[in-house]
Amino acid sequence: MHKNINTKLRFISYHCGESKLKNRLGVVIKQSSISAFFTYLGAGIGFVNTIVLFPLFLSTEQIGLLRVIPSTAFLITSFAQLGIGQALLKFAPELKKKPEGLAQLITFCVIIVLLGFLIASGLLYVFETPIKAYFSTNSELLSDYFLVVTVLILILSLHNLFETYGRLFLKTIAQNIIKEIVLRLMLSISVALYYLQLITFHQLVYSLILMYGLMLLMLIGYIFGMGELKFSTKLDLINKPLLKRIGMYSMFVMIGTGSTNIVLNIDQVMISSALGLSANGIYSTVFYFAVMIELSRRVIAQITTPLVSDSLENEDWPAIEKIYKQTSINQMVVGGLFFIGLICNLDNIFALMANGDEFRAGRYVVYFIGLSKVMEMAFANSSAIISMSSYYKFNVITIAILAILMIGLNLILIPAYGISGAAFASFAALFIFSLMKMIFIKIKFGFSPFTWKNGSLLLIGCVVLILGLNVPTLDNSLLDLIIRSSAIGLVYCTAIYLFKISAEINGGLQHLLKKRKG
Repeated sequence: MHKNINTKLRFISYHCGESKLKNRLGVVIKQSSISAFFTYLGAGIGFVNTIVLFPLFLSTEQIGLLRVIPSTAFLITSFAQLGIGQALLKFAPELKKKPEGLAQLITFCVIIVLLGFLIASGLLYVFETPIKAYFSTNSELLSDYFLVVTVLILILSLHNLFETYGRLFLKTIAQNIIKEIVLRLMLSISVALYYLQLITFHQLVYSLILMYGLMLLMLIGYIFGMGELKFSTKLDLINKPLLKRIGMYSMFVMIGTGSTNIVLNIDQVMISSALGLSANGIYSTVFYFAVMIELSRRVIAQITTPLVSDSLENEDWPAIEKIYKQTSINQMVVGGLFFIGLICNLDNIFALMANGDEFRAGRYVVYFIGLSKVMEMAFANSSAIISMSSYYKFNVITIAILAILMIGLNLILIPAYGISGAAFASFAALFIFSLMKMIFIKIKFGFSPFTWKNGSLLLIGCVVLILGLNVPTLDNSLLDLIIRSSAIGLVYCTAIYLFKISAEINGGLQHLLKKRKG
């Protein structure tokens, strides 16, 4: 009898826990879906800034400076944080069970961030002369704004910490609005004020401090408004054993996030040094074209990552494999369509841009970066699977290898091939990185993201790309872009549907057709 009661209790406990988990996943998916709307809206504002406002109102050198300053700050921020942001995320569930646990943890993390900033700014001050010398030949203007970079490091370090803290409460929508929309609108307004000669370019550069500072204050104000921001004057819960665990974890995180930020920002820094701010202005502008390809990946990742985490917790390997393959084919479908549309309309985009002829030098940047984005989408959520498993340290190793590859290839290819060389360096390094992760998952878990459908989709994409490039060109660039894009979309989507490449896409289309008939 007692055995039966215990069995029933375990059954009830398990299903209550499962119900809570499903509710939590439901909140995550709902938040992710709403956040996706604001992510795309923010990307649209960013696209207008990059393609319309900046080329119209600024020189390529000015664009390059406005881009490389935040990139340099982001590059240093990941090291200045000392990895404490992710440590907050990891140890919060443990400490929030105790009175004042969360308050003590966030207080401790703020102290660590401030300490990290002091170390980083101290090193920048010590090495200021050689750093300025590195940029003096081709990007001397950057050296004049050393203070802006330093202040941004502090602002971004605190912002990343409080952004992570906000995620503990599953409230990401307001954070996305502030980061994706408000910040970009402030940048649009500042550039417009410069164009109207209401501020000087010097003031425009310094306004970056104001913009990012307001972003930080709005984020802190939002968390405070939720009633979740509390600090403590005591740190007795952060004892030596816990401090040791936090320190060890933070060290791995710092290496991982530092390497990631090297990958994301080192090309702009090295281009500015080797080729000048004008070259970086062209590179960063056309780079944004290709970044638009992977927007869907960020949205899908927000939804699939909690599902992967849940499946790993329950050791549901068939579910993980299914998510892995579904993510691969669906991301490849979306990424492939955007890539083909972009490549086939590249001349139209340049023709519609202000000073478009100046940006045509970045044509091969679009090719290589665009291809690298589609490739990353095809390799699916390998990083999430590895980082949430017991093999999470492998991610740190591969990212560090990727960072070394990026720096090495850029050192070789930028002097030889300019900004096209930097783009190819990114493609080659990311291919090796993605392949390493896929092989690791295959060895450890026994599955890969690819099926015969990926090969069929690749063939369809090549055929549609060739057809799109050979559509007769119209004199009106805007009209040509609309007609060419429509033709590419129609042929591509029809082929995807007829060859049943994606069960999810076909199912969604059939559902819509049934609703229309009904």
